[in-house]
Amino acid sequence: MKKIIAYPLLVILPTLLLHGCGGSSSGADVTGNAPPPPTGGGTTYTGPVALTADVSAFQQFVWNDRLARTDRCGACHVEGQQSPAFARSDDINLAYDAANTVVTLASPANSRIVTKVAEGHQCWEDNVNACTTQLVAWLTEWANASLGGSAERVNFQAPPERDPGSSRYYPASSAGFASTVYPLLNNFCSDCHEPGSSTPVTPYFAHDDVDTAYLAAQGVMNLNAVANSRVVQRLREDNHNCWTDSCAADADALMAAIQNLADGIAPVTPPASLVISKALTLDDGTLAESGGRFEQNVIARYEFRTGSGNTAYDTGPVSPGAHLNLTGDVEWVGGWGIRINDGKAQASTTTSAKLHQLIQASGEFTMEAWLIPATAAQNDAHIISYSAGTMARNVTLAQAGSSYRFALRHNNTDLNGGIMDAPFDSPAESLQASLQHVVLTYDPVNGRRIYVNGEDTGAIDPAVPELLNSWNDSYALVLGNEASSDRLWQGVIRFVAIHNRALSASQVAQNFDAGVGERRFLLFGISHLVDEDDAYIAFEVSRFDNYAYLFARPFFIDLTDGQTDAPANFDIQGMRLGINGGEAQVGQAWINLDTSAGGIDYSSDGQLLSPLGMLVAVDQGQEQDEFFLTFARLGDHTNVYVEATPAPFELTPGAQQSLVGVRTFDAINLSMSELTGVPPTYGDVPTTFASIRKQLPTSPELGGFLTSHQIAVAQLSIEYCNALVEANIAGDSEVPVFFAGLDYNTNANSISDADWRNLVISPLVTRFVGTGLAQQPDLNAVTCELESLLLDDTSGSAACSAAPTERPAPASLARCAGSCSADRTAIATKAACAAALGSATLLMQ
Repeated sequence: MKKIIAYPLLVILPTLLLHGCGGSSSGADVTGNAPPPPTGGGTTYTGPVALTADVSAFQQFVWNDRLARTDRCGACHVEGQQSPAFARSDDINLAYDAANTVVTLASPANSRIVTKVAEGHQCWEDNVNACTTQLVAWLTEWANASLGGSAERVNFQAPPERDPGSSRYYPASSAGFASTVYPLLNNFCSDCHEPGSSTPVTPYFAHDDVDTAYLAAQGVMNLNAVANSRVVQRLREDNHNCWTDSCAADADALMAAIQNLADGIAPVTPPASLVISKALTLDDGTLAESGGRFEQNVIARYEFRTGSGNTAYDTGPVSPGAHLNLTGDVEWVGGWGIRINDGKAQASTTTSAKLHQLIQASGEFTMEAWLIPATAAQNDAHIISYSAGTMARNVTLAQAGSSYRFALRHNNTDLNGGIMDAPFDSPAESLQASLQHVVLTYDPVNGRRIYVNGEDTGAIDPAVPELLNSWNDSYALVLGNEASSDRLWQGVIRFVAIHNRALSASQVAQNFDAGVGERRFLLFGISHLVDEDDAYIAFEVSRFDNYAYLFARPFFIDLTDGQTDAPANFDIQGMRLGINGGEAQVGQAWINLDTSAGGIDYSSDGQLLSPLGMLVAVDQGQEQDEFFLTFARLGDHTNVYVEATPAPFELTPGAQQSLVGVRTFDAINLSMSELTGVPPTYGDVPTTFASIRKQLPTSPELGGFLTSHQIAVAQLSIEYCNALVEANIAGDSEVPVFFAGLDYNTNANSISDADWRNLVISPLVTRFVGTGLAQQPDLNAVTCELESLLLDDTSGSAACSAAPTERPAPASLARCAGSCSADRTAIATKAACAAALGSATLLMQ
């Protein structure tokens, strides 16, 4: 049973942007477009012209410099050789006819040519997933042009129908594995699948340490369908490094060993009392394409679909592909992506040169990425860079704390793109340690712009836009670091695209709405529980990360062909998600669901049941995890759930909390402004605060206060006091007079001790320390500290005599051995001000 759902579904499911299988980022269909011109190594056609627009579209999007290349299909599928001759070069019309025998434009990913390549047939890259991704993208571009635009629809097909089965779980102990499967793997696979071998290949299931080997082998064994174990299929189907003359016999031996392991593990079966749907694995789902992305001018694209190996493939339309070599600690993330821990992903300078060529020619570009920064505290961390090291770049997207930084080399910036001397950052807090869509655009009219999650951040480019003819074509494209490996950025990169045109604001929003990552629709059969054929409850399911799946927005749909009447109404209550024989123990989002499906509220495009979603932990791996639904009530079937009574929670008193703490960053800044009368926007104050803001305390806890915090407080207090004194000297009315009666032109030596006390120290203590508070610093102690800072003799000081602490040694800043400099009075006043302002009298609260 098959049903195609077009975009009216958006009326019901506004966040599920659905359409047929495609090959752009996130599996999204691409807006009909003409890709940038290919760059070398292509094919030359001199035969008859295309007879129709569709033949021309085939030639442009599939044949030219793509399948017809002699290092791809053009080596065999040509006239007089292998059939079908869709890569023939004598007549594009005949090549078109041949292509139509192996291509399904209504669903490009289901084309026979794609299936053939996916089986390993003549892949032109060293990874089959990379080849199929490119091929689906090309066919989708042809389909979009042929069908008059993006085929934004879902091609729903009835999934396999099976009941939830018994599932086996890997035990914690490796003992069973050590006595069954490990001897074969260790004896016959350790030449490669062991880290100490001369040619190590992951996974390391032949590791000398049996526990390590056991963990690695779990990803290639299937306890519930032993014949489907990847390690068995590699022998039986691929003849991969068989140890005898018979690969089939070797596969049988390994399969028997895995079966012995499985037989020793008791299966888990769902209780018979459950009202339960049919079961599915993730691979049973329909690929959920996002809404159409705008990719008319993409010149490089990284979708990270391969999921393994040391290469991330450029699946963009322009040859050569600037494939990325993964080095250092870089791991693949489930649902498409890579995590940079301590390494980088770098293309060669040769393949990166296409960026220079095509961007310099257009004079504008867009750099687009889906990112998850590890923290918002990383500084000078380069996320995407087309550069040669820390001192030379064409363009860089970097992280500067909670901001994104856009460094660009052009005729009005230095060779380093102004990354240090004139940084261009998005507003503070625009970068969050969560999944974000980040877009940098540049054109010679609008200059640089930074978009986050589809919105312009409003950052203003400080440099006048200019041409890009100062770009260097010998640099390399690098992700997660600098070419010199000394600007590490940590986080997850889910997608990157580089366009040789600046995207408009609406195009940026369109690509944000398209989403990212691998998503599928799982259609759980419920026809056996309701009086309707082809009835399903569907979910959009994705890999949230390496450790969890995200199930979102369940909806009811009937796939009956030619249906004219709405399906009969039935009730749904208390829906739960099950995995591998049991209901998920945490996160059940639909326990309180109480609704009905079908009837007058049903639409042929689907009926939303809930806007909620839930995470469920990966259990046995994506290939083996089996899901099902259970219900408290579905139609006439009921199951009474009796929730366990929670154990009484015994309250225990926590640690006693301190009654005092420290002010945090913004509070410190505003408090200093209030006490001095200097506005926080005055002079160099905002610049200083911005530069040390991240160094100031972020928590009021005294235990977290560091030396670096006090240094930043001192810097800020010095700047406020400098602004205060200089404004008073200049007579600036924006800043109130603080030290009334003090003549800054008077020689510091000529000002008496009494005047220093009355005109400088007393106003500081009165304003900064305060009086009449229930709890406050000792006034005599603070006064004595300031007297000791300024004067050379405090023996007669009443404050120092009454101070509860030992008298400090005088610093004598207001006294000189000879004649003081003209600015000594101002310097001493600033010092006393900063000492009082930056002390615990302000910091503690």
